[in-house]
Amino acid sequence: MKIPTLLLICLSVFNFWSQKKLSVTEKVALNRYIENGQQVFLAGRTNEALEVLKKAEAIDAEYWMVNYLMAQCHYDLSSFYTAESYIKTALKNLPEKETVDADFFELFGKIYHRLGNMELAVDGYKKASIKLGQKLSKENGIDLYLAECEAYLVAQKSGEKLIRKPLSSEINSLEDEYAPILVNGGERLIFTARRPETTGENINPDDMRYFEDMYYAVWDPIKMDYQLNTEFFKPLNTNGFDAMSHVNATGTHAYLTINTSEAEKTTKSSDLFEITSEVPYNWEAATLIKGKKVNTDYFEGGATVSDSCPDGNFMVFISDRQATETGLDLFYFPLKDDASGIATQLPKEINTDGNETTPFLTSKGDILFFSSDALAGYGGYDIYYSKLENGVWSKPTNLGPKFNSVNDDTHFRYYPDLKIATWASMADKDGFFSYDLFQADLKSLNLEFQK
Repeated sequence: MKIPTLLLICLSVFNFWSQKKLSVTEKVALNRYIENGQQVFLAGRTNEALEVLKKAEAIDAEYWMVNYLMAQCHYDLSSFYTAESYIKTALKNLPEKETVDADFFELFGKIYHRLGNMELAVDGYKKASIKLGQKLSKENGIDLYLAECEAYLVAQKSGEKLIRKPLSSEINSLEDEYAPILVNGGERLIFTARRPETTGENINPDDMRYFEDMYYAVWDPIKMDYQLNTEFFKPLNTNGFDAMSHVNATGTHAYLTINTSEAEKTTKSSDLFEITSEVPYNWEAATLIKGKKVNTDYFEGGATVSDSCPDGNFMVFISDRQATETGLDLFYFPLKDDASGIATQLPKEINTDGNETTPFLTSKGDILFFSSDALAGYGGYDIYYSKLENGVWSKPTNLGPKFNSVNDDTHFRYYPDLKIATWASMADKDGFFSYDLFQADLKSLNLEFQK
């Protein structure tokens, strides 16, 4: 929830409480930078907003509103420690008679939630809830955030801890790495990343970050780590977004998502493509899955398929075609030879009013893993699974604090033969949070989905 532009403008003009004695010219300039900064931020251009707000900060670095808006931008960029510094300064310099919106305390709660300080997070959320009232508090997700904090505190008291370990010290970097796929018995690793060396070196205008590329790495038994093969995906990576989501057991069939709408403009949005090859991993070209049954003018991506479902194989993928009512949802599509299938939303027990993403189906199609930011969890996106029994999907089960952190946890995959799991999670590295690749050894565990 973001403070409406006009409200902040009014606050800055009529309730100007500055730590410095400013000239009329400085006050006018400060308010102009604040107004422009928040307008740019609400338009989704966070980095540009920061540059504008830095000019306001140069005029009065102690002004509470400048610090609040800076905290908002840094939170949006996952710079949680920097956001903490700014929100603390904003709170310290907030005049006693100043009245702030619930969004101020919601942001305070979110920052400390991401940093794992649940006491302060709860304090912020409760203050936001009081200002909003019971109905709006629920509608705006404050009740969910408080439940997440409570669940995390319960897990802490019970001694539950994350069992994740970095999948590769060679691969994980300060950039985002996610969607890990182990193939050929774990000897090969496929993943997606947003790195400066992306094909075409294009910047996404929405968030001013590099587009996605697919990456391929091979296990080195001497170095005991994965080593990048920079040539493998050159025939497939475009100048836009490219992400692989499924590879079959033999390496002869794969699904990927491509979005070149901001680059080559060969797709209208994100579309699903597939690769088929007679020789394993001899991938030279991707083919658009044609027709309106799967790909539409909306976002489609993250396809996963069953390989040996006794009732017929099927695909689950992501789409925002119902975004006006919900958000990202998971869709079911039967894989029939006559291409007569129809894509339908999975049940409401799975698809919430929030976002569901990064699905993964087991080979038999009997278990679906996915991430959601609206089901009960611990914070951000959590990983869940649902079982398909007699044609009915069960109520989603949270994987619990062994796998889910207070930040985003996505792209979960389970490998029964290897008895390991892989996924992506936002992690703190030298004070900066980004997605890294993780794994967990499940040999000593007896989880329900392993049975």
